Amino acid sequence: MAHAAVFSVNSAMMELLDMSAFRKHSPHSDIILIYEQNSDFDSFLNTIKLLPSHKIVDAAASERRVKDAAQQLQDLIDSHVSDLLLLSDHQSQSDAFILSFSQQLSELNQELSSFLTALETTEQQQQQQQQQRNKSCSDYSPPAKQQDLVGLDEQIKLLKDWIQPYSSYLEVTTIVGMTGIGKTTLVKHVYSDPNVVDGFQTRLFVHVGPRYTKLEEIMLLVLNQLGVVFPTSDEHKLLHENIDYLRNQLSEALSDQKYLIVLDDVWTDTRVWHEIEFRGFSINKNGSRIIIISQIQTLTRYIVLNKYFIPLPLLNDDNSWKLLHRTAFSSGYKCSSELEKIGKKIARNCQGLPAAIIQVGENLRGKLVQEWKTLSENEDPLVITRNDDTPLSKALYFSYMMLPQYLKVFFLYMGVFPKKYLISRSMLIKLWVSEGFLSLYSYSEETAGSYLDLLICRNVVLIEKKASISIETTKNCSMHFTFRSLCVNEAKSEKFFHVLKKYTDCKPENIKSQQRLCVHNNVVLAFREVHEWMEFVPNTRSLLCFGPKQQYPIVLPLCFRLLRILDALAVRFYEFPHQVLPLVQLRYLAITCDGELPNSISRLLNLEVLIFSWHHNIKLSKNGPAYLPIGIWKLSKLRQLYCMGFDLPAPPPPSDDSNLVLEKLYTLSGVSVHSCTKEVLSRIPNLQKVAVRIESAHDSVETFSFSSHFTSLYGYFESFKCVVVNPNLSSQVVHSVPNFPVNIKKISLSGCGLPWEKIEVLSALPNLLVLKLRWYAFCGPVWKISDAQFPWLEFLLLEDLDIEQWEFEGEDMHIMHKVIVRHCYKLKSFPDKLEFTNLVEVEDCNLSFTKKMRQWRSVHGHEAKISSSTTPQ
Repeated sequence: MAHAAVFSVNSAMMELLDMSAFRKHSPHSDIILIYEQNSDFDSFLNTIKLLPSHKIVDAAASERRVKDAAQQLQDLIDSHVSDLLLLSDHQSQSDAFILSFSQQLSELNQELSSFLTALETTEQQQQQQQQQRNKSCSDYSPPAKQQDLVGLDEQIKLLKDWIQPYSSYLEVTTIVGMTGIGKTTLVKHVYSDPNVVDGFQTRLFVHVGPRYTKLEEIMLLVLNQLGVVFPTSDEHKLLHENIDYLRNQLSEALSDQKYLIVLDDVWTDTRVWHEIEFRGFSINKNGSRIIIISQIQTLTRYIVLNKYFIPLPLLNDDNSWKLLHRTAFSSGYKCSSELEKIGKKIARNCQGLPAAIIQVGENLRGKLVQEWKTLSENEDPLVITRNDDTPLSKALYFSYMMLPQYLKVFFLYMGVFPKKYLISRSMLIKLWVSEGFLSLYSYSEETAGSYLDLLICRNVVLIEKKASISIETTKNCSMHFTFRSLCVNEAKSEKFFHVLKKYTDCKPENIKSQQRLCVHNNVVLAFREVHEWMEFVPNTRSLLCFGPKQQYPIVLPLCFRLLRILDALAVRFYEFPHQVLPLVQLRYLAITCDGELPNSISRLLNLEVLIFSWHHNIKLSKNGPAYLPIGIWKLSKLRQLYCMGFDLPAPPPPSDDSNLVLEKLYTLSGVSVHSCTKEVLSRIPNLQKVAVRIESAHDSVETFSFSSHFTSLYGYFESFKCVVVNPNLSSQVVHSVPNFPVNIKKISLSGCGLPWEKIEVLSALPNLLVLKLRWYAFCGPVWKISDAQFPWLEFLLLEDLDIEQWEFEGEDMHIMHKVIVRHCYKLKSFPDKLEFTNLVEVEDCNLSFTKKMRQWRSVHGHEAKISSSTTPQ
């Protein structure tokens, strides 16, 4: 965690130097001189950024000292920033700060130097060990007795079919999945199959491991196992790094044989997989096969479409219980109905991971019913820590240790959410940025999202739902309980975050020095002692209240003067808590309140994300819309604003000394059309995403006249969403389709009641990728679509519409990646050209339509998900 701590303090220093109050009231040049002469941050960060943790184990003590020194320096810098913003005596504060800053910076750099020296010594030792290992043969050992495979029949068949020589060329496949899912067990099962044994002249099962990451190293392992002996002279050692030489050696050793080579536990970059096929092994026409087993996969479309992958799924509930029963009981044992009910709950809690189920089954073997009951009531059936001696804990911890240094902080942060929490990609990115995990000067959603994608590629984070705008992007994700357990325990040890779920979790000895407090049971905040104990951690940076929502208000402890993030959406306030206003370090504020925002919200000058929600759904008053305070225009760093039921007020007129512009704001959500005036939008020049709510009444009509402002002000626009709340279906609420910027990518409409003829305005947009139509967005029995419409549409959602016939006119229908039809109970037919769509989902529609879709799926063989509330899938 030293990398994250030094990165964070470096970012804090950059922010301090950019502060106008600092430049005005502090000896600015003196601080810069001290910082530049003594700072070795960049060298440190560049040196260890990509190093996995297992390579710095011997320098772990030095790393911890670096982390502690960096955190102390950041506390000093952040405290000084707060003083500059809150106190009037800047001069005396600055003098004291310079003295402390110089001393602590010097201490940190001494620790950095010591760490880099220790790291260099460790690398030299590891290189010597590596050279010695390269002279020896593979360290793979024969497998112990294999567990019975459960729930992998389809994957076994896929692998066996692939191995059969339908192609005479060399083929490479990859078996991917998270730790403990059964990748190696599956391949060993197929590898030992008699038909496979008889089908290949040479079979090799080579354990690669994390030490061997280069193509030439893997080739040497294979040659060693083939029994090829190399001369040991210095002249010949150079040949060990010559890929062409090694390839020729492999060609001679394998000759014209038909071979099956399994490369197990591969941790290389996925680009090396291509090199294995195209540079590592000679391409003969004997039907040879190479199987790569890896925890690392890729989301890149090129590789997905051009390489053969077999991802392993988690087990369903039935197979989980089947595996648990086999492990916990001897063969032929019949457990009681009571024990079976308890056991199925335990198996379900294992979330389908075979290794976890097996370990739990072994733990339960021979135990009493009461012990089974106790385990079934635990939050997790297993607790995973770095010190556990079980094979699963070791493997999980090793997966964590294999993460590059810069990625560890993003992985650990996933543990702040409760178990089974559906983590929104957009929310996660907002929190990461507000925490300061990304550079202020290179931030973008794509950059932040790429770190989540890397965690998914390494199978330490699970995909729950793909995004509509890109098949390669995850919309929602989650953590398996095993990795989450490791996260929670590792984070507590590192003082990175601490979970508050029970009264005892809140005691001073448990929360001392914790940087983040994650409340998973909001009731604990009702105890007076807890508020007193919170005063022991004044430097806490984040307070995250993710517990179940409370009906009645709870007093929130807000004694953290350096707080950057306050997420209290699940906590109810009768009125806005004014204790928030002195928290000038806040970057992220999410709050549920029955009152209004005070104008003094403008004091939170560092605020980047503001989410303001009312406890009850509100409607526009008869007197007109409710507005946010005028002080909102002073929040110049605001990037995202979510304010359900409120509108942006008209900005104050420009003056000689100020022209308030929300230049960084690019997301505006929850407002009505009253926020979409030219006067407002012209002061938000970089707006990219808007979500508008229209409160309908029997006599209300919306013409979308404001849409012309979007067209005139914005050349590029990401997405537009409009929801008509409680629409009057007997009359048309919206009378015209808005004119959108020509480059808009995503449109979502609900409750507008437009006739299908008016969809032509949308269909002509040349860059529209995603269209979501919900709840009578368009009305009428027939929708006709032609081949000239929607030229680049990739995703289409039709939900709760009264459409009966969906017809296509023309020659060739544009190929869409995904079409979802949900709750369209009158729909009877769809375009025949829909067969070219990559994925079709039909959920709970007309029974005859559902039947047609099942027939369509069986005829065309395309991927389709058909489900109904009255018929099985």
